[in-house]
Amino acid sequence: MLIEELHSALPHLDFTERKSLSPLCTLRVGGEAEVFTAPSSIEDMKNLFAFVVSRKIPFYILGGGSNVLFPNGLVHGVVISTENLKSIEWRTNLTVDVDAGFKLPMLMKELREKDLAGMEFAAGIPGTLGGALYGNAGAGGRGVCELVDHVLAVEANGEVKMWNNNELDYGYRKCSLADGKRIIVNARMTFRQAKPKDKDVLESYLLRRGSQPHGLHTHNAGCTFKNPEGNSAGKLLDECGCKNLSAGDAVVSDVHANFILNRGNATADDVIRLIEICAGRVYEKTGIKLEPEIKIFAPCSLM
Repeated sequence: MLIEELHSALPHLDFTERKSLSPLCTLRVGGEAEVFTAPSSIEDMKNLFAFVVSRKIPFYILGGGSNVLFPNGLVHGVVISTENLKSIEWRTNLTVDVDAGFKLPMLMKELREKDLAGMEFAAGIPGTLGGALYGNAGAGGRGVCELVDHVLAVEANGEVKMWNNNELDYGYRKCSLADGKRIIVNARMTFRQAKPKDKDVLESYLLRRGSQPHGLHTHNAGCTFKNPEGNSAGKLLDECGCKNLSAGDAVVSDVHANFILNRGNATADDVIRLIEICAGRVYEKTGIKLEPEIKIFAPCSLM
């Protein structure tokens, strides 16, 4: 059995068999992980990743669970969570080393307490720093990747490699490190002293987030689709009559058409079907192909 093989090779790591994934996903859908683990150090992550790759075991990398969707049923292989990589160390008054599992809202809180600025566009974005880097999360044409001096990633051979900012290829909702061949474990970021106008910018982003579905009873995965160049996915979906469309217990929000909500008992299949319905309606009416921003997990395997 896979879990026995992992326990034998890596006895100091904790592994859980048939771990329910829906509580780990903000949409609250998904099946069970054949094996789940959350290494608590970069050294443990190195050993785990090297073993998984060498044995050609399928793996999934999970951050904060926002903007992701696991399939129904048994998810074969190993789900590797960064949730226990959560240290933060200030190197100078402006520069900080942050682990991949550190929550983005907590980093924003640190910046406010230290009167630092530069990441106001990330106000209200959930999840972890690692997840934000994988998808270059941001708003207003800005993204988290632009703020890093360098990123540390565990490579397929189990070694940690430093990627300087100028070695990264990133843009709207993309980063070259998100290729399934490595695991981001830490980043060094540099900010600046806040100016009076930064507070207004921060408030404007918070106001914008406030217009999106939120709260305990609106389980969602953030924006469903990426914005097409020069257009707004939410506007297109709204104009094509997608608000309140549903599939099973998954429904398009009547507040913002680019959000799919779980009314309580939605399955991953419901969500995927609704994504296809919405994308199909927009394409039929406008000829524009919407690209999902939600990451629908498929296993990574470096074979």
